Amino acid sequence: MLIVIAIVGLVLGRLAAGWASVLLEGMNSGGLLECASCRRPVSRRQRWLSWMPIWCECGTNPVRWHLASAVCLSALFAGFAWLLLGPLHCQDVTEVRPESLIRSRLPFHLLLLFLLWTATLTDLLDYVIPDEVTWGGAGLALLLATWSGDLQMMHLWVNWDLAMEGIHGPWSEQWLAWMNTHPHLHGLAWSLAGLTTGGLLTWLLRWVSQRLLGRPALGLGDATLMALAGAFLGWQATLCVLAIAPLTGGVIGVAVRVISGRGFVAYGPYLAASAVLVMSAWRWLWADFLSLRDIFSHWPSVLGLIGFAFGTLSLLLLALRVFRSITSRRDRR
Repeated sequence: MLIVIAIVGLVLGRLAAGWASVLLEGMNSGGLLECASCRRPVSRRQRWLSWMPIWCECGTNPVRWHLASAVCLSALFAGFAWLLLGPLHCQDVTEVRPESLIRSRLPFHLLLLFLLWTATLTDLLDYVIPDEVTWGGAGLALLLATWSGDLQMMHLWVNWDLAMEGIHGPWSEQWLAWMNTHPHLHGLAWSLAGLTTGGLLTWLLRWVSQRLLGRPALGLGDATLMALAGAFLGWQATLCVLAIAPLTGGVIGVAVRVISGRGFVAYGPYLAASAVLVMSAWRWLWADFLSLRDIFSHWPSVLGLIGFAFGTLSLLLLALRVFRSITSRRDRR
């Protein structure tokens, strides 16, 4: 099974490179549309199907990143499938028991990985996250979640505050009855809630960054990327992604700075990496280690988590502002 999934990831990773280059037509396509030196067009066969380095007649360096794309997505597919289906059961939680992971949630989340990977490629190449990937993928997630009714990592609302059961009465029982009676409406509801949470909160983070830095540190593409992730993951997991994204960005940013000396990396890959981390560690985040289910049963705690995400990002943005001011003064000297 893992070998088959790895092969599928290899093929889709290669296609993602071709799709990313087409989406970036007129921009930096990474040499898969035309040679970066002489502007000679690359044939469609080479763009989509070539499994060899692409050489131009002008003799410039060959294009190889499409091969790295295939290998990386293949490894990502196989690793995630092993975490999901193997002995770790990374998304196994008490509240949600899908009928079949292999036929439902696995292909659903592999589709998300493919879309996140394509968006990461375009963002790394030219700091662009196309709407075709984000809004198209989010719309597809809404349709699939509604059609299946069994794709959620977590239900729209789960209340573990058992001590309050006597006060709230039969509300939780009515809610459970509604989910069981209307699984397709519930599928639409949780996916739409995730889409709204990811898109709206990231847009607010963009506004905060503009106030702190004088210009937005997040693009509109980052907001649509989180809307895409939210439509696949639901609002609880999306909040987790936003909470750890600044930390992920800090770690990756420092590593990139040390290794390559590059001072700026698009924020989209950090969001995508955070989404993959949450998908791959959901069981431990929700119940086995952090017990986030207690937080998500209590609205004030949910608001506190949102505040933590905003606060962490604000601190990092302030640090970035100080770093830029120090760098600019040093350059003027």
